[in-house]
Amino acid sequence: MKDQLIEKLHELLKAEEVTTIRESVREIRMDWKAESAKEKQLQEEAFKAATPENSEEEQSQSTDATETEVATETIALPEFVYVPHELEGKFQELIATYENRVEEHGKKLAAERQKNLELRQDVLKEMEALVKDEQNIGKAFGAHKLLKEKWDTAGDVPGNTYHDLNDKWQKLNHEFFYNINIYKSLQEHDLKINQKKKEELIAEAKALASIESITDLEVFVRKYQREWTDIGPSPRETYREMGDAFFGVLREATTRIQAHYDALHANSEENLAKKKALVDKMKDILGMEITNQSTWNRWTDEVMKLQEEWRGTGWANKKQNEEVWQEFRGLCDLFFGKRNAFYDEKRVGFKENKEKKEALISKAQELQHSEDWKATADAIKKLQEQWKAVGPADSKDEQKLWQKFRSFCDHFFQKRKEIFEAQGSQQEENYRLKSDLLVELEALEMTGNKGTDINALKEFSDRWHAIGFVPREKVKEVMDKYNQLLDVKYGKLNADREHREMETFRSRLSNIKSGQDGDFKLKKEKSFMREKIERLKQDIKQYENNMGIFTGKGAEAFRAEIEKKIKNAQREIEDIKKKMELLDA
Repeated sequence: MKDQLIEKLHELLKAEEVTTIRESVREIRMDWKAESAKEKQLQEEAFKAATPENSEEEQSQSTDATETEVATETIALPEFVYVPHELEGKFQELIATYENRVEEHGKKLAAERQKNLELRQDVLKEMEALVKDEQNIGKAFGAHKLLKEKWDTAGDVPGNTYHDLNDKWQKLNHEFFYNINIYKSLQEHDLKINQKKKEELIAEAKALASIESITDLEVFVRKYQREWTDIGPSPRETYREMGDAFFGVLREATTRIQAHYDALHANSEENLAKKKALVDKMKDILGMEITNQSTWNRWTDEVMKLQEEWRGTGWANKKQNEEVWQEFRGLCDLFFGKRNAFYDEKRVGFKENKEKKEALISKAQELQHSEDWKATADAIKKLQEQWKAVGPADSKDEQKLWQKFRSFCDHFFQKRKEIFEAQGSQQEENYRLKSDLLVELEALEMTGNKGTDINALKEFSDRWHAIGFVPREKVKEVMDKYNQLLDVKYGKLNADREHREMETFRSRLSNIKSGQDGDFKLKKEKSFMREKIERLKQDIKQYENNMGIFTGKGAEAFRAEIEKKIKNAQREIEDIKKKMELLDA
């Protein structure tokens, strides 16, 4: 991309008139900045990926070491340094050439304007002399015509001198026509014509009040000012009155224009801060590791919302606004580039995943009629784990493949279930034992000693979990009764939330293990917990990033609320880790 921009800029610089390429060079500069922003983001991501971070084990070892010795050295991590593109020097060289030509053009233009200024000043001097000479009317009129032609053909002058020169010229013209009585009848006729033109222009200018667009309003104000100046003098007795009327209408319009820009400038810093915050959000999104389609879809929607929010953000300082826009645009382009690369890779992987799943289906089909219950169950569960690890096929194939695979697995487990149900006598005995234990638990009286009572309840839990499975249709009955009794007993002790929650989870594990496909469900439960921990860590990271956004008056309340959310998330992570220990037990 950058080599194309270099080539395009090189071709533009061949133009003879530098003013004709100004807009094209500006667009190239914008595109160059956008590309540089993408390069910087990619380099920073690569730097972060290559920078080693202490693992939890290393941190733990470091913590243990501090109990016996004091660290004497601090290892400084490397800082990221952006490396410009290899064509950066060539680009800056071409830009310098362009700017030198612009500077030369400006000097030439300034010299021409200075020359025109001196010419107009000479015309004004001759006009002043002509106004004072009232003896030869015919000669004066001819001289005035020549001076007007010289004035009209003179080019542009420096901007800061234009109004002063024009005012002097108009004043001398008025004095010439008012003070020198030449061709009086013709003059009076011309003055009346000019009066009519001014009256028409005043009526036309009143329509400015109905123009809502500030840009259009500015155009029309400048247009009417030029037309008024070009009309020339009108009768002295109405000159001031008409001028007041005309410029009064224009004054109302210019007041509206000024108020508009004052409002824009008043909010420019706030709008710039909002746009920088959107850039930071894009950087956070790009810093995430997105590995599945649903997450890509979710963050794509979020990026679209950020783009919509950008469009709704108001005006900021032109230079700073342009810089932050190029950075934001570059980050958005980088995001969508990564998303497209992900889907391209996905399409390649879909076919491979389909072939792998078809192979697993063939193996499940071979095992469905086996009566080696333990070995075959383990083999099929292993196939199910492999199925989960393969990843999705194309959406049009995925459901069909799964239904076929599942039908062979279900056939085996249904047949095994029928055999096992014939062996339910032990489960009936377990049901009787648990029913007796429920009666005993219900009759248990609390001593009032919290420690003693909690130990007694733990002993009941150990006895309960040691009994074994009950018939599946009675699992809910005994588990509901068991949990209700525990809630009542622990409630009387006013036991802490964590202890009661962990005991409830142990009961739920027992329920899962006694059901169909217990091992599979336990693995699924563990996978769910790992994913939840990762989501909570991402939430904590997002909360910490948001902490930096809230500054100024009123920010403390927001920061306190975020800190509360962070603590709750950290507590929930610790609870989940304890539950995972029970899963591994």
